[in-house]
Amino acid sequence: AKFIAVNRSQPRLTELRRIHERIKTGITFEYVLNQDPRANDARMAALPPGSMVINATGMGKDRPGSPITDDGLFPLNGIAWELNYRGKLDFMHQALRQSESRGVKVEDGWVYFLHGWSQVVAEVFDVTLTPALFAELDRAAASIRS
Repeated sequence: AKFIAVNRSQPRLTELRRIHERIKTGITFEYVLNQDPRANDARMAALPPGSMVINATGMGKDRPGSPITDDGLFPLNGIAWELNYRGKLDFMHQALRQSESRGVKVEDGWVYFLHGWSQVVAEVFDVTLTPALFAELDRAAASIRS
C-alpha cells in the first residue's frame, strides 16, 4: 500500500517521483532525502510487521557500509532484500543476524543479478534458458563470485 524511497540524492528522488507519476496505481509514494543511517534505523523500526526493506544503494558493493547501523531493527516477519550481488554486503549480514529473532526473510541480490545476466547470455548465444541451463550458469558464475 505504501512505497517509501530514501536516497542521499535529491535528483534521484525527483527522477523516481517522475516515473511513479506516470504509473496508475493506488500505492502511496513517499520520498525522503536522507544520508543519516540512524534516521534510517528509526524509519525502519516504525514499519509495520511484514514490510520489505531493500538496499539498492550500492553500499556494501560499490562503497563500504550499509544504509542502516548495526542497531537498526528490521520489521518483524519482514523481508530484507539486498540487491547488491558482490562485495561485503553489510546490509544482508545485518538482516541475517535478525533472521531468527525477528523472523526476517533475507533475499540475496545474487539471483536477481544472475537472472539479468543469463537473459543477455541467452539472447547473445540464441539459446533457450531452461531451468537446467540457469542452474549451470549459476554454478559457473558462483565460481568467480567475489
